Amino acid sequence: MPDAMTAALADFETHRPDLTRLAYRILGSRADADDVLQEAYLRWSNADVSAVRTPRAFLSTIVTRLSIDRRREIDARKETYIGPWLPEPVVESEVNRQSTDLAESVSLALMHVLETLSPVERAAYLLRKIFDYDYAEIAETLEKSETNCRQLVSRAEAHVHAERPRFTASREATRRMSERFLAACATGELTGIVQLLSDDIVIFSDGGGKATAAVRPVVGVNHVSRFLQGISRKAHANASYRHVLVNGEPGIAVFHDAALVNIIGFDLVDEQIRRIYFIRNPDKLARAQAELLSQ
Repeated sequence: MPDAMTAALADFETHRPDLTRLAYRILGSRADADDVLQEAYLRWSNADVSAVRTPRAFLSTIVTRLSIDRRREIDARKETYIGPWLPEPVVESEVNRQSTDLAESVSLALMHVLETLSPVERAAYLLRKIFDYDYAEIAETLEKSETNCRQLVSRAEAHVHAERPRFTASREATRRMSERFLAACATGELTGIVQLLSDDIVIFSDGGGKATAAVRPVVGVNHVSRFLQGISRKAHANASYRHVLVNGEPGIAVFHDAALVNIIGFDLVDEQIRRIYFIRNPDKLARAQAELLSQ
């Protein structure tokens, strides 16, 4: 029995990276993903694993179903949340990058679009488009027919395509744009800022009522440029900036003294900034700060 238990727990650890990615991408919260993984671990350790033919499928099913339930709780919390809700970011240093698959494949921009899907649509879309499950596997995981799962994925895909440009910028282009953005905001020169922005620019600023942030999206070139100009004028005397990777894409970390106060992410189209994401809620920055300071 001890040997069987040891082997079962080793199986779980083998699949933990994929399970963590799955939970985080459904939930948009690293803390909630950790909770789901802990519950999945307990269920696996108490299961009759000798009857499990495919540990990967069994564990993925547990994590997906737990994540859907937890996602419903998150959606309920969003109803009373102050201002826009953005996913908790996965932030890495560009210089001392630690290899973490959690940040790969799903950008902050796509994670934000996924926030508008239902929990089941989100799970179906991710299982199919990101994790490459076939529809039979998705149907078994979600306890739905294959036809229903195809419809879920189709609706989600149509929504994602409507919200996001077909061609996204390369990492190099986003890095260059983040440098230009930082330089323009540092000078506060309005013309320089305007040149970076697409006509349909929107800023989403997530403070959660715990940090200063715009409680509504800032829309349009005029409003956005003046908003950024105002921020530059009010810049903290001891502010410092660090180029980082935000969910695998170039972004900016803003520190006041040693405290991380903002993570800035971008979504580009045709060499212009289409979306800017300010994540200022300290609850969503705590892990990023700890990880950046340790790198």
